[in-house]
Amino acid sequence: MKWVSVTLLYLSAVLVFGCLIYNFRKPRQISIEPPLRMLLGFAGAALLLNATAMLTTSLQMAYVLFGIYHIAMDFVVNGMMCFVRRYTGLRVYHPKIQTAFGLFAIADAVLMMMNCFVPVVFTCDRIADRFGASFYHVSSMSALYIVHMLLIYAMVFVLVWDLIRKILQSPKIYKLKYAVILILDCIVVICHTIYLQFGTKIDYSLFWYAVVAFSIFYFSMIYIPRGLMDKLLYFTISNMQDGIICLDIENKCVHANRTAKIYCDFEIDQQVETWFMEEIPLDAEDYYWDAKRRISGGMRYYRIQYQKIFDIQSKYLGCFFIIQDCTKETERFESEKYRATHDALTGIYNKEYFYEMTREQIAQNPAQNYCIVCTDVKNFKLVNDMFGIQTGDKLLLRIAGILRSLAGERWVYGRLTGDRFALCVPEEEFNEEQILRKIVRMAKLTEDTVFKVHIHIGVYKIEDKKLGISMMCDRANLAIRTIKDSYQNIVAYYKENLRESKINEQKVISEFEEAIRGRQFAAYVQPQIAVNGKVRGGEVLVRWIHPERGMIPPGEFIPIFEQTGFISRLDSYMWEVACMRLQRWKNAGLTENYLSINISQKDFYLLDVYKTITGLVEYYGVHPKNLHLEITETAVMNNPQTQLPLIAKLRNYGFLVEIDDFGSGYSSLNTLKDLQADILKIDMGFLSRTAHQGRSKLILQMIIALAKALRMEVITEGVETQDQVDFLKAYGCDIFQGYYFAKPMPIMEFEMQYLNRVFRV
Repeated sequence: MKWVSVTLLYLSAVLVFGCLIYNFRKPRQISIEPPLRMLLGFAGAALLLNATAMLTTSLQMAYVLFGIYHIAMDFVVNGMMCFVRRYTGLRVYHPKIQTAFGLFAIADAVLMMMNCFVPVVFTCDRIADRFGASFYHVSSMSALYIVHMLLIYAMVFVLVWDLIRKILQSPKIYKLKYAVILILDCIVVICHTIYLQFGTKIDYSLFWYAVVAFSIFYFSMIYIPRGLMDKLLYFTISNMQDGIICLDIENKCVHANRTAKIYCDFEIDQQVETWFMEEIPLDAEDYYWDAKRRISGGMRYYRIQYQKIFDIQSKYLGCFFIIQDCTKETERFESEKYRATHDALTGIYNKEYFYEMTREQIAQNPAQNYCIVCTDVKNFKLVNDMFGIQTGDKLLLRIAGILRSLAGERWVYGRLTGDRFALCVPEEEFNEEQILRKIVRMAKLTEDTVFKVHIHIGVYKIEDKKLGISMMCDRANLAIRTIKDSYQNIVAYYKENLRESKINEQKVISEFEEAIRGRQFAAYVQPQIAVNGKVRGGEVLVRWIHPERGMIPPGEFIPIFEQTGFISRLDSYMWEVACMRLQRWKNAGLTENYLSINISQKDFYLLDVYKTITGLVEYYGVHPKNLHLEITETAVMNNPQTQLPLIAKLRNYGFLVEIDDFGSGYSSLNTLKDLQADILKIDMGFLSRTAHQGRSKLILQMIIALAKALRMEVITEGVETQDQVDFLKAYGCDIFQGYYFAKPMPIMEFEMQYLNRVFRV
């Protein structure tokens, strides 16, 4: 009996130490490992000590070994308690409780060591078993031994209570994890209680130590984690938002979660077979593709991944599919792409995407001829100003709607900017009449019976397909510029001379700065002759003397400078030239002659006209009466609230103000009513532009009479014949200007030949 018990104890110790060694060799780096190692170490030591104490032949050694064994038991239970605390994840003990357990354990250890010399806790005896073999055992126990056992059972009670609490609080899949430890602890307690109660010579509960230690090691480190992991994986996969399908080596489905079943319409095998036949390349180990499917009435977008599984020897084990729902990402991407490529108001292509899609369309159909068609709403700003931005937006939406209704599958259309739209149309499909019918219907935008919407269309038939799309649109817009002021012409086609005109325009603009710095702009003067034949002065006109191109007529650069705003800088330059000449005349004693300078409409917006002109006459010491200011009625009446007070201020300073081109506008009488000026300037073209000469002469006679009544001098320009001179002289015209007397000439020539000249009138 002795040898059987000792052998079992040693084997148990070896098993426990084997578990400890395994844990050290393959650590998992988890929190329960330190207390588990402590538990295994002291449990193995207790088994060795008890078996060795039984084998010893010395009574004193038996006392020592049994004493150390009981101390080891304190550490075994304490380690078990620490392990349970870590294993269950409960809070650590209160510091006072920990201190109390520690003090009791130290006191117990001291008593056990004292017992080696003075048996105050327990006594040892040597007895023989029924086979004649003798061994030592604990024969009697004192009250101090009961204290030792109370300490042990108190710690056991605490760890059992912790396990019960954790079991009651945990989900079902976790209960087994803690129940196994609780059951094994209870078995050990029951066996030890039997040993104490019946006084058996051998503590059979020790045989359970190895079982408990090994079981704790196995269930806590191997079986429970693996089983728990399997269950967690099962629940995780089952509740995944992504679908997953697992196949074995024969491509049979071993698991599919609900998401995958819904995607496959609960026909897993059939869907997998379709994938292998249609999607997955032969011998592919991993592959993915995009798919879409209508589920529950809505379109869903998916990314499907296929992956083979191999073991560590690279042997094929099976494969799986992951079905990832990308609907939200796809819809967000499509939404962002739509906002980046479509106009926010009209919902059609924006400028950049129109260019891109047009270029793609042309590149994909190299044999096809295309037209670029651009639209422009005449005076679109007036629509917003008169009827509001909402009405302007309504107009733009209508234009976009027309483009949609006209466009076929091969048409590309978009909104370039503001009120400008563009189409790319196959040439044989371009139907001017069809477009005009649609456009004409838009003329009546509002209930206003007077205001009509006019839309101009420019067409560029693509000849050079390598040209940038933006340049193609520019050419179509160039065509629009040729009819921009027309209410009759709606469609214009690009011609090559328009491009040449545009190039010339850009050249004129680019050379302006150099021309100003190089004084290429020359002052020409056309004499103005009074009825007595004397030259009163002259109108200053600008000519561009180009170093390479010679003289450039004003009609080739003045309109361009008016569009770009350069006209104001040019006017300032010419005003200063005039003031310099007047200073020269003043120094020569010529104080009765004047020069007339033009003030353009844009000067009022881009310059401080009053400050600039008064500054020049003060700087050069010129009398204001010698510098006449020639202003068109249109320039003043476009903004009468600002311009009329400015004109009055200039007259008060001493300048003489001329109304130029009187009669060319539609509010001439209203102008005379509100604008106080000194001179009225009439163009003889008033007569030449009509077939009703008699009526025109009568009107001209009345205008001169009206000017006289308003105490204004009258200058008539464009005088070309003696008959015109006689007619104007008879009706009271004061000053004549025209080719009959002289053409515009360099100012030096005017000074030398005309300042002192007297004509026969």
